[in-house]
Amino acid sequence: RLGKETFALQPEIFHIAKMPECEQAIKKSDLVIGMTTDILLLQVADACIRYRKSLIAPSALNRQMVARKAAAKENNVLLLMDCGFSPGLDHITAKKAIDNIHAKGGKITSFRTYSGSIVIDDASGNPWGMKLAEPVSELLNLGRQTNRFLLGGQLQHIPYHRLFERTESIGSDHLENTVAIHAGDSLYYRKVYGLSNAHTVIKGKLMPREFVHTWDILVRLGLTDSTSKIDFSGDGAPQNILAAFVPYSESSLEERLQQYGRASRDDIERLRWLGLFDASIPEEGVDLTPATIVQQLLEDKLSPLTDDRDHVIMEHQLSYEFREECYEFKATLVSRGEKLRDGALAKAVGLTCAIAAKSFLLGSITVKGLHTPVIREIYDPILNELSDLGVAFHVEDKKLGEAEPALR
Repeated sequence: RLGKETFALQPEIFHIAKMPECEQAIKKSDLVIGMTTDILLLQVADACIRYRKSLIAPSALNRQMVARKAAAKENNVLLLMDCGFSPGLDHITAKKAIDNIHAKGGKITSFRTYSGSIVIDDASGNPWGMKLAEPVSELLNLGRQTNRFLLGGQLQHIPYHRLFERTESIGSDHLENTVAIHAGDSLYYRKVYGLSNAHTVIKGKLMPREFVHTWDILVRLGLTDSTSKIDFSGDGAPQNILAAFVPYSESSLEERLQQYGRASRDDIERLRWLGLFDASIPEEGVDLTPATIVQQLLEDKLSPLTDDRDHVIMEHQLSYEFREECYEFKATLVSRGEKLRDGALAKAVGLTCAIAAKSFLLGSITVKGLHTPVIREIYDPILNELSDLGVAFHVEDKKLGEAEPALR
């Protein structure tokens, strides 16, 4: 049940990795909602195209899925991607604001969008003061691809090993002690959102400042590397691996981290609590890389528990000109979950995807082919119902003054 409508569902259990079983379920479906890994989702998409069934998924659109664009259109099916939190809810809310400004004749000169999720952990003994709301694998992969954005008309590239050092402090009442990581290709949004006149286009992932400072040390040391195999002849304890990644000296490991890694006492305390100074050896049978060690420790210490409550934050900041006046538009969402099973991130992803599915089944969404929720026919019905369900942004639209002649 979603809103006033009730949909009849017939549960069927099958193994998602066994494609013959999966295809039989797809053939009997009116709509497929893909909540699976990217690799399996491509196979599901192929089956949907083959049997002319539409697919909605929260997964980010990638090049492999783009390659199925022509086939989806030819077979008259909808492949709707990016229906999660980010990407997803960010598309829906930002594009709505952008289209409204353009419709009244405004010219957008700057666009910034920030989002993030976190579990606050005030429990004594956790020097991080937080837990991870998203899978550790996503953190380890963050920033591995192209990281670029446009600032004041200048193109900016950030290589991975500098990504967590070149952060942006956010000037917002809701985002104190938070920084933005410029991961990913922000210029993609300039094209998709129709921001050809904007001199600044930035998309940032919000993370706690202290976490980023400590994580930057691990990145610069090479401890997030997933390609280099480690062989310590049975002595692959975290402290030995950590020691191997800082230059040798007769000083203590803590002093070497301070000198070479620019670690503060707080950083060292967080790394010690995480287990990087432990002498115990990880479980056997695991191919050791620096990243697998760090992943094991993070999953053990910073994974949320059932009773933990997460927060999600999203904010769009736009500057635009209208009738020779300058304006500043800001839309902010701050949501706190109840418990992990009813978390803020789970709600944002689940509701966005579910409302898209409902809108399709009721005929509000009729487009076919490969899409993301950046066109009005898709984002309007989703946004309207999200507001009814309590997922609403606080919006400010202020006039700043007369535009400078050079900017008109």
